[in-house]
Amino acid sequence: MTRPFEVHLPLEELHLRKVRFAVELLDTVTLERVTEGVNVVAEGVQGGPVVNRSGLFVWLQSHVGDLQRLIIDPRLLPYERVTLARPDVKIPLTTIELVPNASYSFGVGTTCLRGMLIERRVIPPETPAPVPSAEIRLSWLDSDGVWQNASNISHTDENGDFASILRLAPDQVPLVDDVDRVTVRLAVTRGQGTPRSSNDLKILQGRIADPSTFDGGSEALTFIWDELQP
Repeated sequence: MTRPFEVHLPLEELHLRKVRFAVELLDTVTLERVTEGVNVVAEGVQGGPVVNRSGLFVWLQSHVGDLQRLIIDPRLLPYERVTLARPDVKIPLTTIELVPNASYSFGVGTTCLRGMLIERRVIPPETPAPVPSAEIRLSWLDSDGVWQNASNISHTDENGDFASILRLAPDQVPLVDDVDRVTVRLAVTRGQGTPRSSNDLKILQGRIADPSTFDGGSEALTFIWDELQP
């Protein structure tokens, strides 16, 4: 695996060379820092970042005032690409959670729904048209019977594939059935349009719901835009 921009400078040198701004990349699932295999580009800023011993991408003696936008290219890593406009970049430190894509290898303990979004049902041999770049999030039913929106947002890829995780805060308690399943709905937004939702689904807490593990297989986890409800 390549390690773009990875430079370990002595601590003494880092103290002497002023850090103008820094970027912290976190894996949304594990919340661990990501320091390898990604390209971090600050358009308009002279020079690229170095990675310090703390795992931050830092710019030393750069002209931050010329920053136009920040681009995180995951290259071959299983994350979505990130682009931040200048007003969304926080100085001196911007923290970005990298969102997993459909190819991410989730471990036990993560509640996740992996599926596909298509435009409409078709009759074989016609191939269904995927819905790319749609915003995906899960809604979940809490212990009081109230629907809540998950904080994590992901997007469909060019094939309509997606992975959406449910990460709950310590004070958030879902309603679970006798086999530890939580009730969720898939919420989908295209562009600036009105969100649409799927029917209720029951998925196991701390497990991955995908065509290989979910009752109904790929058909149950193929969502049709035309059939989602406003």
